[in-house]
Amino acid sequence: MQGRFGRRSTCWLALGPAAISLILTTGAMAQDRGQVSAVHRQVGAAEARVAKAISAKDSNSLSRIGNELGKIIETALQRRESGGEVSSCDMAAHSLAFAAVTSADGLISKGDARKLLMQDALSAAADFQKDMQACDKQAGKAAGSHTSVVKALRAL
Repeated sequence: MQGRFGRRSTCWLALGPAAISLILTTGAMAQDRGQVSAVHRQVGAAEARVAKAISAKDSNSLSRIGNELGKIIETALQRRESGGEVSSCDMAAHSLAFAAVTSADGLISKGDARKLLMQDALSAAADFQKDMQACDKQAGKAAGSHTSVVKALRAL
């Protein structure tokens, strides 16, 4: 009877760490997917607010939105420094924050500085559009056009 017990325990010893590893990995992936979905929602809401603030020429709101998105960017940087990955949604938050802050600066500037800042904001908005389409896929959402910020900037 001791021989049988010995054989069973080696089988369980080999299976145990593999099962624990699988459970931990599945939990981490679910947590990552949850984080991606949360960032997707935040960035999607910020996109509408940025487009509205650009149309209203409200530089204060644009700066505030950029600061709010900065929290997402800081979290992504911390995750990256600890060996994690930065998602497409994190990159979309970065592009949108850059577009918001640059357009806020452009709205209060004049002359050539304004033109350069608005061109940078338009470029960042185009990057945002690409990043957000990748974010939609990563979050498992239907792909959207995400052109509202570009359209608002062009309307200026």
